[in-house]
Amino acid sequence: MKVLHCPTETGGHAWGLSRAERALGVQSDVMVRHSSWLEFPCDVDLRLRDRSLPAGLLRLGWFFSHAVRRYDVFHFNWGMSLLDHRAWHVHHWDFPLLKRLGKRIIVTFQGCDARMKILSRERLSTSACAECDVAWCTPAMDQLRQKRIQKVCAYADHVFAVNPDLLHYLPGAEFLPYASVNPHEWIAGVASASPAAPAKPFRVLHMPTNRSIKGTKYVEQACTQLRAAGLPVDLMLVEGVPHWQVKELIARADVVVDQLLIGWYGALAVEAMAMGKPVLCYLRDDDLKRFVSFHERIPIVGTTKGTLVQDLRALLQSSTRRQVLGLAGRQFVLDVHDPMKIAQRTIAAYRG
Repeated sequence: MKVLHCPTETGGHAWGLSRAERALGVQSDVMVRHSSWLEFPCDVDLRLRDRSLPAGLLRLGWFFSHAVRRYDVFHFNWGMSLLDHRAWHVHHWDFPLLKRLGKRIIVTFQGCDARMKILSRERLSTSACAECDVAWCTPAMDQLRQKRIQKVCAYADHVFAVNPDLLHYLPGAEFLPYASVNPHEWIAGVASASPAAPAKPFRVLHMPTNRSIKGTKYVEQACTQLRAAGLPVDLMLVEGVPHWQVKELIARADVVVDQLLIGWYGALAVEAMAMGKPVLCYLRDDDLKRFVSFHERIPIVGTTKGTLVQDLRALLQSSTRRQVLGLAGRQFVLDVHDPMKIAQRTIAAYRG
């Protein structure tokens, strides 16, 4: 079996899955149209941003003709495909051909590729869509998302989602935990990451890729209030750094605050738990109970934008609780987010 993960590197999920699939005996590669500033690894980078439009199209066409001869399974990420460009009104043009050629089509949705802004704002009291400042995310974009999802569901052999709330918009999809973290590699950094006693001031790490979606202003406000109340807090607000620097930053932190509006934790939280760091995040109970089988085991301090100040204060003031959460987090990542375990599920989907 030969598997191609493409055409994005979102969150490093494809890379983690691909390496685990290789370890399980599947020939699995990762291709991206172009690498991002996060610098996640891949096997093939077409570097389309560095080429003119005609040259880029020729490069993409050449790769597609190569891929259909080489691979049996196409595992697409971010709800995309290879011959797919939303701005040019090109939507999954390769699906019919791949189907006729007998290829397996697997699609993973990872966030705003499926999340409907208007429906989220109407349905939820707390949502990233209510505070998102992305200009192109409009009702017209919701209609386009729906159109694209319908085509995916018509052609895909299996659909995954790595965020529980996306399952409201993806009929028949399966929830899949993040596979971006090799827990054994991250746990190896715990010895240097966990000093016997935290330095003062307490270091709170928050790493948004988009401030409005992650609820960054509430993290800033909480840390300001805690400092005003006399608690020594140093907010490590980190943006725009490549992924290979993340481990060092987590190692310096005492507590990690992940996202406060989406209702689920991100890859940063998994990395932090693997390194024994306590995490605070907004977890939407209704989605967890409905879609996440392991929801009662998640060792994350559930918080909200309204309760973050007291939740963060309580955690910083209890070294015992931080230690307990750190130990539980490492075990949780081993049990739930080990790419080897997740790859067994994707390989089963590839085989049908």
